[in-house]
Amino acid sequence: MDFTAIDFETANSSRSSACALGLVQVREGVITAEHAWLIDPQQRFDGMNIAIHGITPSMVQGKPTFSELWPTVEPLLQGEIVIAHNASFDMSVLRYCLDDSSRSYPDFQYLCTYLLGKKMLQELPSHKLNVVSEHFGIKLKHHDALDDARASALILLKLMEQWQLFDPLQLAGSQGYKAGTMYAGGYTPFKAPPKKAPKKPPAPKAAAKPGTPVVSGMPDTVIPSAQPQEWSPAVPLPPAMNPSLVPQDIPELIRGQRVDIGNNLSASSLLVSVEWNPLEPSLELDASAFLLRDTGRCEQELEFIFYGNIADPSGSVLYSKPAPNAGHLILQLSKLPVAIERIVLAFTLYGEVPGQSLGQIDHASASLIDAKTGKRLASFPFGQHLSLETAVVIGEFYRYKDNWRFVTVGAGYEGGLRALCNNYGLEADPNGGAAESESAATVESAAKTSPPAHRL
Repeated sequence: MDFTAIDFETANSSRSSACALGLVQVREGVITAEHAWLIDPQQRFDGMNIAIHGITPSMVQGKPTFSELWPTVEPLLQGEIVIAHNASFDMSVLRYCLDDSSRSYPDFQYLCTYLLGKKMLQELPSHKLNVVSEHFGIKLKHHDALDDARASALILLKLMEQWQLFDPLQLAGSQGYKAGTMYAGGYTPFKAPPKKAPKKPPAPKAAAKPGTPVVSGMPDTVIPSAQPQEWSPAVPLPPAMNPSLVPQDIPELIRGQRVDIGNNLSASSLLVSVEWNPLEPSLELDASAFLLRDTGRCEQELEFIFYGNIADPSGSVLYSKPAPNAGHLILQLSKLPVAIERIVLAFTLYGEVPGQSLGQIDHASASLIDAKTGKRLASFPFGQHLSLETAVVIGEFYRYKDNWRFVTVGAGYEGGLRALCNNYGLEADPNGGAAESESAATVESAAKTSPPAHRL
């Protein structure tokens, strides 16, 4: 029953912006040590994040950077069984901070109490940290890093007691999970081994209709013709993709994973295809993109790309709606104005209808596609951990050393499109569009008035 629980808080949506770390050591089933640190992320603080955890830039002035703190933290993690609630988030923060500090990864195994709770506490309506803590009678000041780490430790102890399995690795194994690992050369995620699907007989090949393009390099896969558009972008959109016709043997990204555009994903123009399957037919859902400057905000309304504004001023980011349950965004990253430093991809529930949430979809994924050939390069199933949220940040494209990278995020928020618009410097109008905000202070004030749920 020896393990160490951790929890990170971040200053903004970047996983390298750790601003707080809580760490709790458990020995023989008893908490023996607790540590809490504020960290200077040397990055901006977003109003939404401040509203969540209450940490402000002034509070981290004079505090150590992650690189300065790491020699103190590393011995507390090395060789340990490390746990976290929604470990994919905390482990990705750790990796990003280590990468940005040019430090090697420590060696340890890790577990996720969120995923264990989903398997072992199926009677609960949600498995967020505050919900599971309340179930076990654990006091919690949510999004305080030390409180969150302590609650994660106590939840694991409760689960071990409930199942009378007092080895964390044995408990995970009893639920079909294999411990994640971090090591000097990389990491493996905490996950259940995939079940082998029964082999199916090959489907008969369908002949393409005359004039219908066939995707290069993807035999027998037909792409329907594109729907006519009401505008003529500098770069035409590729034909609409039919998800049911696309082979599934493509790399599947996990939360917090980063890839270099131009290396791992070599495409001169990229199509992001967001697809979902709603359980409730009345749900109105869609994808969108925020083009952000170095301030972390959209400076004008036209830098928010959605069904009401289908192209940015440069024609580098374009929107289309190929099907009721799909949204397309085509990106010409090399042609973006140099002032645009990040593109945030979002998926939101339209309007604020009581009782509706993203928990009412049973599948949502984003695929990165070579827009010239139609070849799918990678996919990210971002809808796996959603429940009461009404918006989710799928991921971000960002500039890094004169190149572009893509990072998967999968962070859910309450407040829908309005909350995301407010966070990125725009005021959402009642009709679902956006109007320019008066100042960043307006955004921060609005976020504090109605703080959204950031992560589990």
